[in-house]
Amino acid sequence: MRINLPIKNTEEIERIKDLYKKKNQISELLMFLLSINTGIDLAKLLNLKVKDVKKKHYLNIDRNKVAPLNQEILELIKQVTANRKDNEYLFLNSRGDRIHRYSVFLIFKDICAELGLDDKYSIISWRKTFAYHHYKKYNDLAYLMWLFNQTTVRVALKFIDIDENMNLKYGEGVCL
Repeated sequence: MRINLPIKNTEEIERIKDLYKKKNQISELLMFLLSINTGIDLAKLLNLKVKDVKKKHYLNIDRNKVAPLNQEILELIKQVTANRKDNEYLFLNSRGDRIHRYSVFLIFKDICAELGLDDKYSIISWRKTFAYHHYKKYNDLAYLMWLFNQTTVRVALKFIDIDENMNLKYGEGVCL
């Protein structure tokens, strides 16, 4: 079985969210939701400071790239940033230091293992999940290629684990 696939099944996403809540891992849930809803990568997530998200309705993903935040994320941001200083990192470990990428990997791996999904997904799946659902909703590969700096349709489709044979899809051609 391949790992790092996008999470295509929304029921699996809900199960992951519910388990984070059950374990009271609110910061980790926020991290997961920010990535699957905006496409932001983990390195940028880990560098976010409280001031980057507090009282904001958009997340700056990159220069000239912003993403709206939904109500669920805004509520989690309020919880996570309550009584926090603006210059603190948004995601901290139990010692109050910025959480490390490997710790995020282990936490998500444990969530997936507990749900019986451990052979399918990793933290790399998060951005792919955003891309997959964006494509399914809007059929907009151009935006995804721009957002993820991809140069070809083939690369974009492979990223979201869609194997579309464009020749077959448009086999009739254009009749003039």
